[in-house]
Formats: sequence, C-alpha cells, structure tokens
Amino acid sequence: MNDEDELLAAELAFGLIAGEERRAAEARADIDPPFADAVARWQAHAAALVGAGEAPRPSIWAAIEARLPANDTAPRRDSGRWRTVAIAASLLAGVMTVVAVERRPATPPPAVRLAPAPPLVAMLSGAPGKGVVAVSFDPRARRLTFAATAFDPGRHSAELWVIPADKKPRSLGVIDTTAPRTELSRGDAAAAVAPGVTLAVSIEPIGGSPTGLPTGPVVLSGTVQKS
Repeated sequence: MNDEDELLAAELAFGLIAGEERRAAEARADIDPPFADAVARWQAHAAALVGAGEAPRPSIWAAIEARLPANDTAPRRDSGRWRTVAIAASLLAGVMTVVAVERRPATPPPAVRLAPAPPLVAMLSGAPGKGVVAVSFDPRARRLTFAATAFDPGRHSAELWVIPADKKPRSLGVIDTTAPRTELSRGDAAAAVAPGVTLAVSIEPIGGSPTGLPTGPVVLSGTVQKS
C-alpha cells in the first residue's frame, strides 16, 4: 500500500471520515485484504494504547478528535504520509491525556496535586517505505509509549536512543515493533528527553547494543516536541 492508502486506513479506523467517503472506504475494506489489514492494525494501535485491548468509549474518541490538527477539511496533498504521522502523534498524546482524565477519581483526595505535565511527542521516520514510530513521553512519570507502523527490523532488535545537546546517544531501550506499548524509562537517558532533542532508532543485535552505543545503522529519527 502507498502512503495515501495508509492515511485512508488510519482515518477510517479512527472515525475521522464520514458520509460517502467512509462508505467507500468500508466497501474497499470488504474486498481489499491489504487495506483491511491496515485498518485493523490502526484499530489495534488505538485499543492497545487505551488499555486491555478494549475499544475506547465514544467520549474518549470525541475528546481525541478535538485535539487533532484542523486539516480534515483541507484538500488532500501529495504529502499524505505526513498527515498520517500528525494523526498518529496527536492520538498518542490525546489518548494518554484523555484516558488520564477519564480515570481520575470523582472526589480527589484533599492533598494538593500539581497539574500533570503534558506529554512530549516525536515522530521518527526515515527513507520512504521504511515505516514510522510514534513516541509519547510523560516526563514526570518517565513513562514512554510507542507505536510502530510498517516498520520491521527483521531478525534484529530496534533500539531507541535519545541524543541530547552533547551528541552522546543514550539508550531508552529496545522497542517492540509488533504492538503499541508503554513502559517506564530509568536512568539518565530518560532525564535527557526534552523538547528539541533528537530521538533515533538503530538496528542492533537481538537484545540491543552490546556496547551501550549504536552499532548498527540508524534508520529512523525525529525531534521531540511539546504536545
């Protein structure tokens, strides 16, 4: 599938199209197995991020949609891939923020709480056709969430690195490219994740780099931004 097909699959899965466009996309999913697989993959990404594989409630989708870039009514551009990337990044940030709000107790404890810091996001990409990895990072909890799309490291591990101003890569760990995942990051690597720094993915031996630095090719990269 090309980038425009991937975009359409994401929009159908996330309910971002309606009317005749949606009906046409649903009809295509019935007869086009690769397209149907792409729709299912995006639906699985969203369900896994919300938790326990359950579909999110309508109130969550409504809140997420409100956070998306205001470009759904704009003419489609050739750079559809980047619109897909924007959707994925917004969803990562939106799901984390909205789910936190949905799960907040109705009667908070009397202790004073600091407002949660907004997550940092990054979209890591490389050569056309190599896929993308969407990353969201909660700096206070040091919680890292990532989801890969059309990215396959083959018989190797994909390792995520943060490259701060000193240009010394620090490992954030090996990432699972088969499904979205959230995990805690420890050590000075997590402390280095901040707006403007670079995140990158390298191809390493199974289990990750044996040296503490990238040993294989860096195939994806992107800049951390505030959500």
